[in-house]
Amino acid sequence: MKTRFNYPTRIIFGQGVVNDLVSELTGLGCKRPLIITDNGLMRTGIVENVFEIIKKGDLSPAIFSEVEPNPTDSQVDAGAYAFKNHNADSIIAIGGGSPIDAGKGVQIRINHHEPMEVYDDLLGGDVKITEYIPPLIAIPTTSGTGSEVSRSAVITIAAVNRKVVLFSSRLMPSVALCDPELTYGLPPRITAETGMDALSHNLEAFMSKGYHPMADAIALKGIEFVAKNLFKAVENGKDVQARQDMMMASTMGAVAFQKGLGVVHSLAHPLSSVCGVSHGLANSIMMPHAVRFNADAVGERINEVVKAFGLKEMSAEAVAAAIEELARKMGLPLSLSKAGVTEKHIELLVQKAMTDGCHGCNPRPCTAADMEQLFRAAL
Repeated sequence: MKTRFNYPTRIIFGQGVVNDLVSELTGLGCKRPLIITDNGLMRTGIVENVFEIIKKGDLSPAIFSEVEPNPTDSQVDAGAYAFKNHNADSIIAIGGGSPIDAGKGVQIRINHHEPMEVYDDLLGGDVKITEYIPPLIAIPTTSGTGSEVSRSAVITIAAVNRKVVLFSSRLMPSVALCDPELTYGLPPRITAETGMDALSHNLEAFMSKGYHPMADAIALKGIEFVAKNLFKAVENGKDVQARQDMMMASTMGAVAFQKGLGVVHSLAHPLSSVCGVSHGLANSIMMPHAVRFNADAVGERINEVVKAFGLKEMSAEAVAAAIEELARKMGLPLSLSKAGVTEKHIELLVQKAMTDGCHGCNPRPCTAADMEQLFRAAL
């Protein structure tokens, strides 16, 4: 047996660590960073604060804030133009998964000029990421994607409305500044949806095929953190312990899913690109159905998940029901129809789910008929 373990970038974790930014930039030899973020975060004051921290350090920042949810290749191209226009030497990606993923796309685009889909992991695109890419410092402001420690990015190719996964160890941020204080102002709905994304990463990583005991152990602890803390963070956004443990769960999920993900993400990706369902909500709705679908394929592993959730009944149904109850308590819809998905979308959703590479690691093989059944069960 041969396997390969890659663990993540340097992580600085704790209250107020965003103030370490200048020393991290200077340590990398960088003086002209481009901040990549979104317009929503611009309105919170967080980006302005980071901008001022950098300027006080005698450095010269600029801001690109045109990233939208589910960032597209055209937004990546615009970010690369802003990078070159500023004569930037580094990237600071601030926000949830979208700005951080966009930042990774910009990293590639600076010196790689083929269409973005050429770098798709499904096509072995990582071998084409050969030229210099600028350093990236990631500052997450949600507890969901864990993109600050992952070697992948999801970018939507606008012309075909399809998500591609860019994947390379070179895309791991140089530094991740994980400051739970930056999540205190997150609205309850965004806290809930991003938290369910973190849960999906930990859960799918643990259930995925392959031998990776280290990732498994991290994923189980991540599940436990979400089960104990997500609802508390939704109820009280300034619960220090809950916010800290949710940010850690998010980071842990992305460390763990280097092992692989599964059918939940193959179902969720087209729900975002085709129907506009947020990634966290799509994962939240599809998770219980995937747990039931995989029940016979995961064997005794489900008992470890039961323990992580703090449940008594040793069954996949107990886990699925616990996920649904958590979503219900947080006010999230439990069905796709409540999220705007209709019968007419299913055929295209199935087609796109089958072309998504995540289900290759699912513990149970997935056919098009299986994908259709899962979408219909959730409708």
